[in-house]
Amino acid sequence: MPYSRRAAVYDLEYAEERDVGFILGLVGEAAPSMLEVPCGAGRLSLRIAPRAGRLTVVDLEPEMVARTVAALEREGHGHRVRGRVADMRELRLEERFDLALIPREALQLLPPEEGRQALAAVAAHVAPGGRLAVDLATFRPVPGGPLDPDYYDPARTDGVWATDWIRPLPDGSQLVRQSAQHHEAASIRFELRYRVLGGAAENWTSGMRLHRYGRGWIDDARPDGMSVEAVHGDYDGSDFTGDSPRLIALYRRGPAAGR
Repeated sequence: MPYSRRAAVYDLEYAEERDVGFILGLVGEAAPSMLEVPCGAGRLSLRIAPRAGRLTVVDLEPEMVARTVAALEREGHGHRVRGRVADMRELRLEERFDLALIPREALQLLPPEEGRQALAAVAAHVAPGGRLAVDLATFRPVPGGPLDPDYYDPARTDGVWATDWIRPLPDGSQLVRQSAQHHEAASIRFELRYRVLGGAAENWTSGMRLHRYGRGWIDDARPDGMSVEAVHGDYDGSDFTGDSPRLIALYRRGPAAGR
């Protein structure tokens, strides 16, 4: 399944909202300039845009950027939004931002060394005094809590297929997603199957590998000129521990010289 085709169902597939309140807390009420990379189909962009002075959304896939910008324009935010197609490992924009966001698991699509490169490239766009937030999954189960990420089940046997969900599409048909997961030494590999029921029946397959990142990486990959402001273990703002489901790092750039 091409990533461009997946853009058409991406907002249906990834409807996670657990991070929204935490991110809005970082944004605050001061209308900061913001950078979101990657933006996907605009899941988070639509929530933060009303509070942005200006918002630049970036993704490697042109169709994702187009869908996000179109959705923001429909909501009346087009005047403050700019879309860019770019690889976050090689990001070069003529802008600086008060807040840069690398949302849920996005960096984990890259192995840690490439993640360090991407983090440095995004950090280079943070203005003096600004912050950079990167949100990673630890893949640790939380007893009695929700699956996090919701597509990963630590209790499932490797290679066993399961139906994740059946969700309605705008044309009245239904989209079915099935998955299997495979634990490897430094990553978790996901196989994905998609099937449309009713309407124009279609079948796709896709795959995804998410790399494991640890607490030590946060310090080792600290971008030049930035300090580690906080490391949280979940969206309630709790400190990170070895049992935390999330690894959320906040970096801050020092003030401009002479301030």
